[in-house]
Amino acid sequence: MEFFGNSTFDNYKVKKATVSDSALVFQILRDAASWLEDKGISQWEHLHNDVTIEEIEEDIREGITYVVLTAEDEPVATFNFSSKQNSWDVAMWGKRDDLAYYIHRLAVHKNHHNKQIGWKALNWIEENIELEGGFLRLDCIANNPVLNRFYQKAGYRFVGHVGEAEDKFSIYEKTLQ
Repeated sequence: MEFFGNSTFDNYKVKKATVSDSALVFQILRDAASWLEDKGISQWEHLHNDVTIEEIEEDIREGITYVVLTAEDEPVATFNFSSKQNSWDVAMWGKRDDLAYYIHRLAVHKNHHNKQIGWKALNWIEENIELEGGFLRLDCIANNPVLNRFYQKAGYRFVGHVGEAEDKFSIYEKTLQ
């Protein structure tokens, strides 16, 4: 799987998404956006309006989207993982030429909330990445205290804020050993 040595954790398997997974990935992300919106958090409200399934398919074709499945192929989660900065990463981190990997759109299927899937997926990424050194980087909306605490508890170092008001984001990184 290019970056990762192992494709399983607990009773789950991780695979690169294919275009046939597009609707599934899109639905997991849209459901997560709705769930956040119901909690008053605007992390992914753009998924209701601005992001189309074609954008999801583009990420899949680029080979940066992954899905987590049960042993019975039931969808559990999705995330994007890349060693290349996209335009969002440049806006958040500035243009960087260091060794870093970027995690985006980590979302857990609504039927699998409260099972520590996000935590397990992050641990799986860290433990199975086949490249040594560098950083894992991610971001989230600053007004989501639960997610900000989650990333800090997962060992990510708060680097700072980017933007302001409703467009204020927290950026985090973790050094790979």
